[in-house]
Amino acid sequence: MTTALRVENVSKQYRIYAKPGDRLKESIMRGRIKRHQEFWALRDINFEVEKGTTTGIVGPNGSGKSTLLQIITGTLDPTHGNVSYEGRIAALLELGAGFNPEFTGIENVFMNAALMGFSRKQTEALLPEIERFAEIGQFIHQPVKTYSSGMYIRLAFSVAVASDPDILIIDEALAVGDAVFQHRCLRRIKEIQERGTTILFVSHDAAAIRALCSRAILLHGGTQAADGKPVDVINRYRKLIMSQTAAFDAIEARETKTAQGDMWVDQLRAPLRPTYRHGDGSAEVLSVELLNANHVRVDLVETGEPLLVRMRVLFHEERANPVCGFLIRNRLGIHVYGTNTDLQQMDIGPVRPGDVVEVAFSFNGWLGPDLFSVTVAVHTADNISFDWLDGAAYFRVIGSMLGDGVINLNAEVSLRRLTVRSDESKPETDSANLATSM
Repeated sequence: MTTALRVENVSKQYRIYAKPGDRLKESIMRGRIKRHQEFWALRDINFEVEKGTTTGIVGPNGSGKSTLLQIITGTLDPTHGNVSYEGRIAALLELGAGFNPEFTGIENVFMNAALMGFSRKQTEALLPEIERFAEIGQFIHQPVKTYSSGMYIRLAFSVAVASDPDILIIDEALAVGDAVFQHRCLRRIKEIQERGTTILFVSHDAAAIRALCSRAILLHGGTQAADGKPVDVINRYRKLIMSQTAAFDAIEARETKTAQGDMWVDQLRAPLRPTYRHGDGSAEVLSVELLNANHVRVDLVETGEPLLVRMRVLFHEERANPVCGFLIRNRLGIHVYGTNTDLQQMDIGPVRPGDVVEVAFSFNGWLGPDLFSVTVAVHTADNISFDWLDGAAYFRVIGSMLGDGVINLNAEVSLRRLTVRSDESKPETDSANLATSM
């Protein structure tokens, strides 16, 4: 296929000065005295993007994603390397880039269109479509500095897609829009894909990267850490984030560790940051994990994937027959599914102070694509709480579901064609009985 974009050995260095005056002193001394530190935002980035494909770029904050996009669009010069491309580029960069806050929305539309090579007459022809998609009403005639972040990004995205670019570059800007507008944007991006537009898409949303992209690139510390299939790159990105979080949590746990409990219990205790926690304190949830079929901790799962919620509970007081349970909620707080040891007809039996009980609930995650939270609790049979944790864990469900809703019922459809012949009074069933699995 034809190469639409080529990035060759691109590096970007910034000079960091401890004080503003150091820059002047260094200039006066003509470089004989070095008063700056070198920071490489990017080092030797190399890749080619084929025409008509969509490539996702992922990476932690500060990894160089926005710097790379600015170099590609020409708003920033690289220290080394070069970028070449074919056709017209339209870019939707971070909030605040591209528009003059003192100009009205209309004035900014004409200014941006002119920068992309459109005449005033061509822009006037595009204006009705831009206004329709942006849906900001009379605010389009007001200065952009009066806009909310959502209104700003609506107008910026409308201008970018209306220009029918050969290459469309989107930074993490769509995250500020509301859910309805994000849905419309993703639908429009799919339409642009079908027209053969080359897209470079930066996002922290793994589901969006997987749904839209045929390839992904991982940046870390200014270097190109991975390049390949979206699912492989996203998994590596997740491991990177989780390792950084685990290191941070380990340091925090050591700093806040108390003398309570012996070494064995301390090894079982994991950092927990629930959104809400309550109970009488007679028991303590030490850890909560969402595991896959291989007993590997996950936070990104396929719809229908076998899952395991595992919780470990330390009892501080004697109890006759405690109950442990979990509850899954979607991002709107709707209860999707919940159960406990009592409902599952499993008796934990009597426990004494110092006892640790591990309870694991296995199930098939037939959930619709969305973000979900896990609530866990240990309580009496009549719901007196010992320890209750809302938002003890989070996970996102991805994958295709031929339907809509919170859960995936994996429905099947069957079809029978009934016909009435002119010489018969009763309908006849066609011999073919069609069934399609969703």
